[in-house]
Amino acid sequence: MIDYEYMALSLANLSGIPVRLYRDGKFAGLFHSSKFKPDLAISEEASIFRNPANVSYYMTEEFLFYGLFRVKEEPVCLVLGPVAQVPISSASARRILLSIGESPSRAAELQNYLRSIPSYSLRNFLQILCTFDYFLNGEKLSVGDILTNEPVPSEPTPMTEAGTSTEDIPSGHNTYDLEQTMLSYIEHGRPEELKKYYQTPATGQAGKMAQDTLRQQKNLVIVTATLASRAAIRGGLDAESAFALSDLYIQEAELMNQYEGLVRLPIRMTMEYARRVAALQCGDSNRKLIRDARQYILEHINEKITTGQLAAALNKNRTYLCTCFKEETGQTVNAYITRIKIDEAKRLLKVSQKSLQEIAEYLGYSSQSYFQNVFRKTEGITPLQYRLSQQ
Repeated sequence: MIDYEYMALSLANLSGIPVRLYRDGKFAGLFHSSKFKPDLAISEEASIFRNPANVSYYMTEEFLFYGLFRVKEEPVCLVLGPVAQVPISSASARRILLSIGESPSRAAELQNYLRSIPSYSLRNFLQILCTFDYFLNGEKLSVGDILTNEPVPSEPTPMTEAGTSTEDIPSGHNTYDLEQTMLSYIEHGRPEELKKYYQTPATGQAGKMAQDTLRQQKNLVIVTATLASRAAIRGGLDAESAFALSDLYIQEAELMNQYEGLVRLPIRMTMEYARRVAALQCGDSNRKLIRDARQYILEHINEKITTGQLAAALNKNRTYLCTCFKEETGQTVNAYITRIKIDEAKRLLKVSQKSLQEIAEYLGYSSQSYFQNVFRKTEGITPLQYRLSQQ
């Protein structure tokens, strides 16, 4: 009979990482010399346990790592973390606290707690998981095995025409025009449109960047990470988060030795960037109500949307919706709708050849002149001036 409490305590003492024990799906103990209440892992449990593999890892919005072990023969799990690759900033600490309903004034306390846990690179953290899984389950996994043993992604893999090789999936969107379209979806926070973009049949081909297939795909990930991070920064994502995300995906690519996983990686990465930019447009709390409202506006962007219509679509009282918008975004509902429409106008002016009349009609404006007036009032320049400035 294995003493899992002793095993969890030994792992915590050896690695310096907090270890939690679960029996029959229920929390049974936390082992670490330092503690922070509430336990950060609690709010991440659903994501940590999402992967059905015996050993897996999960990275949070603020780049904290968690590792999960499932014992093969018994209903026992161990969860390691959080682990930070680099010390978190005070801004990151405040965002974490807001996400778990705690006061941002505890940022220094949270930073001190995380400093009490040794920093590990992604490679070293995964190596700990591999080593301990060998003792726990007798499995001889490599770092690459953990990276490619992912749960089915929420976004579909790109669909190709019959007879099209999977090698063409990422390179199919690598011509300049298609590349700019992809980056525009990141910059303007459009994960749903980006998902549809990846579902289109592949065309074109990436330039040769290496002599072997794996190195070629890794280089493609690096190039995509560079472009995607810059697009996300233009969309408002802070540079610290954008570059940290880029670094982690590049590290992940370098650790992979399976082609299929490398093909999926840039898709997952760009979707993550687009999702993070989208969250910025939903207020500091990224509240579900605002996310749902934003998605409704995008899905009906060619219509004239009123506050009453939006409230009815979301099954909310009109006054309640107006109050929430003012509190969460600092804008009225009408101003927010206009902001989303003008944001889409800017994207189309940059990446499409649509005329001003076509864009005005597409966005549900009664006339081109009215659209131009709204654009000038919002951006300080005319739509044509904006288009010329982007060339």
